[in-house]
Amino acid sequence: MALTLNAPRSELLSALAALLNITGKKGTLAVLSNILLDSRDSGLLLTATDLEIGIRYLVPAEILSEGAITLPARKFFELVRESGGDQIHLEEMDNSWARITVDASAYNLAGIPAEEFPAFPLYQEENMVRMPAEIISDLIDKTIFSVAADSENQFTMAGLLLEREILDEGHFLRLVSTDGHRLTMMERKVESDLSVLNMDRIILVPRKGAQELRKLCEMEETISLGLEEKQMVIKINQGVMVIRLMNGDFPNYKMLIEAVDKSKHMVMERLPLMQSLKRVNIFTEDRFNSVHFFMEKHKLTLASQNMDIGNAKEEIVTTYEGEPMQLGFNGKYFIEALQVMESEKIKVYINSEASPCLLQGEKDRGYLSVIMPMKI
Repeated sequence: MALTLNAPRSELLSALAALLNITGKKGTLAVLSNILLDSRDSGLLLTATDLEIGIRYLVPAEILSEGAITLPARKFFELVRESGGDQIHLEEMDNSWARITVDASAYNLAGIPAEEFPAFPLYQEENMVRMPAEIISDLIDKTIFSVAADSENQFTMAGLLLEREILDEGHFLRLVSTDGHRLTMMERKVESDLSVLNMDRIILVPRKGAQELRKLCEMEETISLGLEEKQMVIKINQGVMVIRLMNGDFPNYKMLIEAVDKSKHMVMERLPLMQSLKRVNIFTEDRFNSVHFFMEKHKLTLASQNMDIGNAKEEIVTTYEGEPMQLGFNGKYFIEALQVMESEKIKVYINSEASPCLLQGEKDRGYLSVIMPMKI
């Protein structure tokens, strides 16, 4: 049978926008640039995949005739977005064409047979944990910026490590990311029972999967999270996302954190430090963003130089009381770590010219950032 339906424009548009980002992956099957439209008793099921991430949304619709077809994601989205009516009428024609009618306007869009679309991954609905979407959003926001680019060193650093910790005071979820030059960790307490999750192995979430999960969390107040041998499953009221997990090990981040000497630290105002770094960073070399840190009693001097542009120097009041030290850091790394923090004052642990720097703040519970020094 040929698919024929009426669907509310606003809800169809919202679902298409959520699916759009994972379609159109270059160098793969042409059908992956399309969205699968499939009739259901309760409405219209929209599916998109890039073979790494699969997303499904159920849109309320009046199904006049059951069927399935795939349509170009970008063009279909643009057509629905720019149409002025409240209702979208779609009718499947011969040779996988679709006729789309909005009020007095009609459009013909070429599709691909539904049979060519990859099968959606099978998943289990047991052992899923319901939790506020805000927890997952916060974990991702605080860590995703320090994930290694795909072109950098170890493949497994291009993902985020997901862990749980069950303590007497509660259950905690933790995300960790590193690119080999810095490391970021964030953990949040979860009221749900995390012991039901299948986490007896290393869980590595790919960067793109985390980004799409973050967008999904913007649309919902609560989500259900499940973990299987090779995939993560996230369920919401009208949809589901399946993310294929990465294989491999992850650096021993706990050893690096434990190596930082926390016997001494200096306290600094977060916003003034971040603003100074942003100004000084303007004069760094584009590739390395090298900023010199000159530490003296109660004072930190930030300096940078670019042979083609000029140089910069700024002084900041600190509580430092140790011996004078000169260090080099990537200014961009510091800025990105400070931007996701909320504390007015932060603790900065720097103990030698060769040791890593650790950042923490009293209002940023569960968060820390470690930044390795550069040679100067």
